[in-house]
Amino acid sequence: MSDHMVIRRRGRRAGSLALDPRTKILVIIVVSWVVLSTSGNESGTVAAIRWALISLPFILLVSAQLYGEAIRYAVTFAVLSVLPLLAWRFAPSGNVALDVFLMWLGAFSLILPGATCGVYALRTTTASEFLVSMQKIRCPDTINIPTAIVFRFFPTVVEEYRDIKSAMRMRGIGGLRQPLRMLEYRLVPLLVSVVSIGNELSKSAVTRALGSKRKRTSICEVKFKAIDGVAMLLLMACLCVVLAGKVW
Repeated sequence: MSDHMVIRRRGRRAGSLALDPRTKILVIIVVSWVVLSTSGNESGTVAAIRWALISLPFILLVSAQLYGEAIRYAVTFAVLSVLPLLAWRFAPSGNVALDVFLMWLGAFSLILPGATCGVYALRTTTASEFLVSMQKIRCPDTINIPTAIVFRFFPTVVEEYRDIKSAMRMRGIGGLRQPLRMLEYRLVPLLVSVVSIGNELSKSAVTRALGSKRKRTSICEVKFKAIDGVAMLLLMACLCVVLAGKVW
C-alpha cells in the first residue's frame, strides 16, 4: 500500500456519541439551513434554537474527543461574530471596503457551523460506514461513490500536507519570511501528491467494485440506535419551530 493511502484511523471514537451517518447528514442539513435562514431578529424561542444549533458542532467535536477542532471552531466563530459588531461600532462609517469585508466575515460566521458539522462527519465516519448507511436508504451510486471517495480524499490530502510541512520545517524552509520558497517547496509537492492520491483512490474504487450492479456486502455494521432517534426528534422539532416562526 502506498504511503499516500496511510491515513489516520477514523470512524467512531471512544466517548463519541456514535451517531449513525444518516443522522450526521441530517445534522448538517438542519444546522446549515437554520443558521443561514435566521438573522437573530426572530422571537426568543427561535433565537434560542439558533444558538443551540450553533453550539451543536462544538458539543459533537468534544464528544468525539476532537478537542483541538472544537476549540478552533469556538474561537473562530467568536471572532467572526464579534469583530464586525465592534468594527461597525467604533470604526468611522462610510468606508465601503471595510463594510464589504465585515459583511464577508459575518457571512463566513453563518457558514461555519454547518461546515464544522461536515468536518465532524468526515472525522468520525469511515467510507465503509457511509456506503452501508446510504445503501440501506437506497441512495443511488451516482451520489454514494463520489461522496465516499471524498471521505478518503480530503483526510489523505491533509495528512500529506502535514508530512510535507514537517519535512520542509526540518530543512528550514517555510514561514512568512520565505513565501516564494514556501509555495515552491510545499504547494508543488502537494499538487503532485493530490494527482497521485486521486489515481490511487480511483484504482481502489475499481478494485472494490464500487460500480458493480450487484448488492455489496460489508463487515461494517451500521444501524439506528436510541441516540439517533432522540437526535432526529430534536432536530425535526427545532426545524418545525423555526418554520412555524417564519410562517406566523
